[in-house]
Amino acid sequence: MEPYRYVPVIKGKTNDLKAIAKVSARRRALVKPLVEMVPVGPDDSVDTHLESFAHNLVKFGPAQNLFADLYGLLPGQTIADGTDATLAGYRLLRSKGVIPTPVYGFDRDDSIWDSLRVEVQRFGRGFCFRIDIEDLDDRSEETWAAILERSAQLGLRPSQTDLMIDLRYVGEDDCDRLKNLVVDFLGFMPNDSEYRSLIISGSSAPKDVSGVPKDGNGAIPRKELQVWMQLQADLFGFRVLTYSDYGVVNPDFTMMGPNKNANAKIRYTTSGKIRIHRGHRLADAPGYRQYHLLAGRVRDSSEYQGRDFSEGDRYIDDCADLNAGTGNLGTWVFVDMNHHFEIAASQVEGLSTRIDESFSADAIAEIMETA
Repeated sequence: MEPYRYVPVIKGKTNDLKAIAKVSARRRALVKPLVEMVPVGPDDSVDTHLESFAHNLVKFGPAQNLFADLYGLLPGQTIADGTDATLAGYRLLRSKGVIPTPVYGFDRDDSIWDSLRVEVQRFGRGFCFRIDIEDLDDRSEETWAAILERSAQLGLRPSQTDLMIDLRYVGEDDCDRLKNLVVDFLGFMPNDSEYRSLIISGSSAPKDVSGVPKDGNGAIPRKELQVWMQLQADLFGFRVLTYSDYGVVNPDFTMMGPNKNANAKIRYTTSGKIRIHRGHRLADAPGYRQYHLLAGRVRDSSEYQGRDFSEGDRYIDDCADLNAGTGNLGTWVFVDMNHHFEIAASQVEGLSTRIDESFSADAIAEIMETA
């Protein structure tokens, strides 16, 4: 099993990748990000989109231990010369010296598995199945049959294979229901299978800040963390589960273009919550200067970790003192995500040694409520 403890799912965009690249070296060693490509925009070609994705990985991640998922491609999508876009994308990454663990899921394009085997073998980093929440429950047995069939097709043993169970948006779901879905699914796992890692992923982050008072703040419970803790305690001694989340963004967030209604906001992760400090529309006065005030609110709160905790925290401190500009929306993706990655990696490192079969519901509740 590989030594990583935390698998953040991040978009293959500049500020998201910069946020993970700027995580402190000690915590970065605990992290293996899954970088996913966003959908191809209406004014973009598949070829150009793949080149941009590869360029970003070359700039921020060629030497990093990472997963790569060309998730934004549609089944059957091709590049200009007619080559399947997924296969072309992995070949492009390899040609540029980016050697990730490839990721692929079910209900995409079943016709490429034989060809995918060649690319997976050339990378030599194993393979990750991305299992959607829709692949669980009544489909669990069918999904396991597909995992075994495709593993044989790829020529891989379980020890070369990662399984990511992606619960996606969990903010409005019941934690016990989600936990039971995973437990039931794992109950179909062949007894002699020792997979390289079993990853549990999800996100409580909303699509927008409409639920937070204008010029106020609100807290979103990190249900994905709670589900992981409950599972790890229940399965202690049987399965080790790797924690994964989407940082502070919703799984379906892509931000394909400018939004005239975008609000100023800082999303600041605490032990068990994402605190959203909301301003108002950036199109209204004082525009981006709101960020100086919002940064001051974060810094003055009891939840603030101090400027030395992360690059994101340092920027918040400087912005509050007017020693840094207000940047743009991308700047605050970097700030929010970088702080989140630091706190999540540190938190999971500690919890991985604390959680056992005696880890109680009260202990979980305390973590969820701590600043």
